[in-house]
Amino acid sequence: MLRLKTTDNNCSQKVSDLIKKSSRAEDSETFSVAHHSSLSRIANVPLKELSGNLLVFPYEIDKSYGAIGELPIFEMCGCPENLSEVKIKTGNLMGFVGVGSGGGAVQLEIASRFSRSENDFFLHYMLGKVLGENLFRLNYDASSGSVFDLLCFMFPLVLKNAVRQGIFKTYRTFERNDANVKGSLNLSRHIRQNIPFGGKIAYNERTQVFDNPLTELVRHTIEFIRTKPFGKSILNSDSDTKSAVSQLVELTQNYSFHERQKIISENAKPVSHPFFTKWKPLQKLCLAILNHSKINYHSGEKSVCGLLFDGAWLWEEYLNTILRPLGFVHPENKKHKGGLKMFANDIDELTFDKDFRRIYPDFYKKDEYILDAKYKRLLNGVGREDLYQVVAYMHTMKIFRGGFIFPDDGRTDFENRRYNLAGYGGTLDVIGMKIPQNAESLQEFCELMKSEEEKFADLFFNLWSS
Repeated sequence: MLRLKTTDNNCSQKVSDLIKKSSRAEDSETFSVAHHSSLSRIANVPLKELSGNLLVFPYEIDKSYGAIGELPIFEMCGCPENLSEVKIKTGNLMGFVGVGSGGGAVQLEIASRFSRSENDFFLHYMLGKVLGENLFRLNYDASSGSVFDLLCFMFPLVLKNAVRQGIFKTYRTFERNDANVKGSLNLSRHIRQNIPFGGKIAYNERTQVFDNPLTELVRHTIEFIRTKPFGKSILNSDSDTKSAVSQLVELTQNYSFHERQKIISENAKPVSHPFFTKWKPLQKLCLAILNHSKINYHSGEKSVCGLLFDGAWLWEEYLNTILRPLGFVHPENKKHKGGLKMFANDIDELTFDKDFRRIYPDFYKKDEYILDAKYKRLLNGVGREDLYQVVAYMHTMKIFRGGFIFPDDGRTDFENRRYNLAGYGGTLDVIGMKIPQNAESLQEFCELMKSEEEKFADLFFNLWSS
């Protein structure tokens, strides 16, 4: 198997160089035409057009993040006649993906470009914070554990999303033989079972039930996670997760460990329901978890498997875990929730824009501060569009302090900067959140990050008081 390792937004790199960067380069093969063919099947292809055991977050959480579905995992240029010049260019997606089989199998790891450690502790740390799981007290080893153990940590979030829509139910036909007829008569069975007549009638009853192949699949996933060293903590991470797990356990009375493969087979076809839309990603996730040993880059020739995260989304949601306790509001611009009016009158809004003009700052604290989260380096300044956007937000909301925050990987001695605006006045800050690079374990990285988060909180208190 060919193993490649790169980072998000890598600005295009030769495949030959990526092989050398792989932590297991000694096991990697030489880049061949078969490998090129496998990569070509997923290169430059929008995520929504890819099939297989591929999970992409937040796209699997909510399709309102539709722009992610339009993104490719990576772009590739170069032809098989000159393999040494074939290049791969990545975007904001990071995680793990596998494609092909046999001699053409390829495993691609996309790490965060803001983490220079082999194990990408930064990605694992953000996931732990965003998912609300107590990942850091589980002695989870990012270096030795399977990358797909992360699927288990996604389970509570996707499960709660699905259960909020209600427990999935389907119609099921039962063969009854009693006096309380509630369905269609089954004449042949009635003759076999009830001659001579004793007061019973054989009939088929079609009714909605909660115990069905999909809920059974979720139950099998719950029981599988229980077997993990960190399983108990995952399933009891919060009251909503505990409640959802209890509901599924109570409603799946026909559960049997020995029928796991049967249940997996019955869920081979993706669920399609106009109401229970959140159960499709849950089904997909459960299959990925239960097929743990199969999904690990050993899928069929035409399929793709993996686990990917949008870096910009993850960075923004991570910051929300820090800023929310400081009083910041985080509008959900992708879902068009929490937007603020740009015009004083509704009539003006409608006249100017039939969709009603709203603004969605990444974060704001009423009457005090606007903060824009950027998952990119701002060492050389802020782009024109980003600058104009924040200044427009400040003017509309009558807030005289704003800023940008980005991950600072310490490649340069960057110091936070403040700029004074002309006209109505105000200040703009460019803030770098230091990302530790010298940690030897995830636990050590967590401790260093918590220290940086405390400095970050103190920084804002100083900004407000200055």
